[in-house]
Amino acid sequence: MELTQEVLNASWWSTILLLKLATFPFIVILARIKRQIFANPEDTKRGGEVKLTDAVVERRRRAHLNDMENIIPFLGLIMIHAVTGASSASCISFVCKVFTAARVAHTVAYVGENQAACPGSGLLCWCRL
Repeated sequence: MELTQEVLNASWWSTILLLKLATFPFIVILARIKRQIFANPEDTKRGGEVKLTDAVVERRRRAHLNDMENIIPFLGLIMIHAVTGASSASCISFVCKVFTAARVAHTVAYVGENQAACPGSGLLCWCRL
């Protein structure tokens, strides 16, 4: 099988999305350590409390779950699309760029401690194109 430009473009953007997905657990861990809020009693031996309802930690954890729900299926679909040659390399690259920008905008909006994050941040990303 030959590595076409479509497959290379999809692979490049998939790698960026996977790196983003891999960094999210560290964001959640840092929030737990900073706030001394843990999910298991054995994590509180050095201080802190067991609490499953902390707003900041839960917001970051849910953002990570949302990333997994969206990025993993996208990676499979874009790779299938690239391998079949259904679109040009520029089209695949454009779709990947828009999706990556939307996921980064989602992360910025929901990881911040601002509870009034803009739910339309992804829409703003689309409007900037």
